[in-house]
Amino acid sequence: MKKKLMILFAALLLLLGACGKDEKAGNAGKEIPKDNADEKVTFKGFGVKAPAATTDWNDMPFLQGLEDNVNVDIDWTNATAQTYQEQVNLMFASNDLPDIFFSAWTLGANDIVKYGSTGQLIPLEDLIEKEAPNIKGFLDKNPDLKKMITAPDGHIYAIPQYDVSKGSRANDAFFINKAWLDKLGLEVPTTTEEFKEVLKAFKGQDLNENGKKDEIPFSFMYNNGIRGPHSLSGSFGVVGRNIGVEGGKVFYAPTKPEFKEYVKFMHELYAEGLIDQEAFTHDVQVYDAKIQNETPILGAYFNWSNFAMFGKVDTDYVAVAPLKGPKGDQMWNINAGAFSFSGFSVTNANKNPARAMKWMDQMYDPEIGLQMTLGPFDQNLKKNDDGTIELIDAPEGVGYEEFRHKFTPGSYGVYGNLQDIRTKLIQSEGASEKDALADLYGPYQPKEYYPNVMYSAEDAERLSILQTDIDGYIKEMIPKFMIEGKVDEGWDAYIDQLKKMGLDELMELYQKYYDNFK
Repeated sequence: MKKKLMILFAALLLLLGACGKDEKAGNAGKEIPKDNADEKVTFKGFGVKAPAATTDWNDMPFLQGLEDNVNVDIDWTNATAQTYQEQVNLMFASNDLPDIFFSAWTLGANDIVKYGSTGQLIPLEDLIEKEAPNIKGFLDKNPDLKKMITAPDGHIYAIPQYDVSKGSRANDAFFINKAWLDKLGLEVPTTTEEFKEVLKAFKGQDLNENGKKDEIPFSFMYNNGIRGPHSLSGSFGVVGRNIGVEGGKVFYAPTKPEFKEYVKFMHELYAEGLIDQEAFTHDVQVYDAKIQNETPILGAYFNWSNFAMFGKVDTDYVAVAPLKGPKGDQMWNINAGAFSFSGFSVTNANKNPARAMKWMDQMYDPEIGLQMTLGPFDQNLKKNDDGTIELIDAPEGVGYEEFRHKFTPGSYGVYGNLQDIRTKLIQSEGASEKDALADLYGPYQPKEYYPNVMYSAEDAERLSILQTDIDGYIKEMIPKFMIEGKVDEGWDAYIDQLKKMGLDELMELYQKYYDNFK
C-alpha cells in the first residue's frame, strides 16, 4: 500500500511539473484544436486601411470570397494609419483582442516579440507545417526570410508582407533638369566636382524664363529616406544610411571618416548658395510642390521616381547615375524590398487557429497575392489570352491609389510569393521607370547589408534607448555641420559624444544579431 501511494505521489509530482512547464511556455506547448471544416467559423479581425482607401473591408467582395473558400466569416474592424497604434496598445493592455491581426506596417518587430512572450500572440510554425502549404513552400525556398521572421525564442508569431520586386530595390533616385543643362550646353554630371559646377551654372539665372530669379539649384528633404540625399555619401565611399556592413563587420555610417568627407562636400554646396535653404526643414507637401511646380524651379532633386511626381516619365528631368567622388568611389544605397514584420498574427482569443491559418495561406498563392496588392481581376487587373496581365486604368477623376484600394486592402494587405507572377505583369509606365532606375543604381549597391532581424525583448528595449539618444543627436548634428560647417573642428567632439551615449554598446548589439543571423 505504501509503495502504491509513493508511486501515485511521484506521478502527481510529474503531472504538476508538466503543468508548470506549460504555464511558463505560454501557448507554445498547447495542442492545436482540431478543425471541423464543415462548421462555419466566425472571427473578429483587425486591419489598418491604407491612407488612400475608402472602402470598409467588410464591404469587399474579394475578401468575402476568400472567407467563403474556407468557410469562415470575418467581422473586420478597420483602423487608420493615424489611429491604429493607440487602438493596438489598448487592445493588448486590456487583453480585449481580436482573433486575428491582418495588416502590414502595424505591429513592429518589438511588438511581435513582446506579445509573443506574453502568450497573447500564439506561435504559428506548427500551423504553417500542417495547414499552410503555400507559406511553408515559400519559407522553405527562402530560408533567410524564415530566419528574419523567427523570434529569438524560436517561434514565428507573424506572417509578413514580402514582395521583392526589381524596382523596389532602388528606394531613392537622383534627378537633374536636362532642359536647363541643354540651355547651358552642359552634360549630365558624372562626378561630384562636375555636379558642383553644374549647380553653380544653374544659380542666379532665369532658366525657366518666367522673369524671376526663383531657380533653386538643388533641393531635397533631409530627414526622409526617399527624398533625402543620403546616397550621395556613396561618392565618398560609404553607404548604409545609418547601419551598414562591410567584411562581416557592422558599422554606423554617420561615424565613418568617409561620411565626414560627404558632410564637408554638402557644406560646400550650402555655403555657396547651391542648396535649397529649406532643404532641412520643409515637409513632404512643400517639397513635392516644389518638384511639381508648373514652371520648373529645381535644378536637381531626390525622390522615388519621376512618374510618382508628374504622372509621366517624359519630363524635363533625367535620372543621374551615382557620381564618382574625389577618390573614384561610386556607390548607392540599397533597399531590400517591401518587407513588413507585421502581417498576419493569431491571438490567444482565437478558438480555431487552424482555420485562420487556412484562410491566410491563400494570400501566398501568387494569383491571389497579386490581386491582394493590385486589385481583383476584371476590376483592377485584366488577364490576356497570351497569359500576360495588365493594369486597368482608373476611372477619370479617380487617383490610381484610391482605385487600387477600393476593392482590396492593397498596400496594407498581407501577401508573398509574387516574384514569378510579376514577370507576367505588363508594367505601367511608373513601374517600368522604377525597373530602369533599379538597373541604373543596382551595379553600385552593396552586396552586404544589415538584414531585418528580430531582437529579444530585453535587447530591443536597450536598442530603443540607445538609438533614441544616438540617432537624435545625429539628426541634430549632421544638418548643423552641413549648414554651419566647422566639420574638421567639431568632428572629434561629435564622435566622443556618440561614444558617451553608448555607440560601442549599440554596435556590439547589432553585431551580435548579425552574427547570429549568418
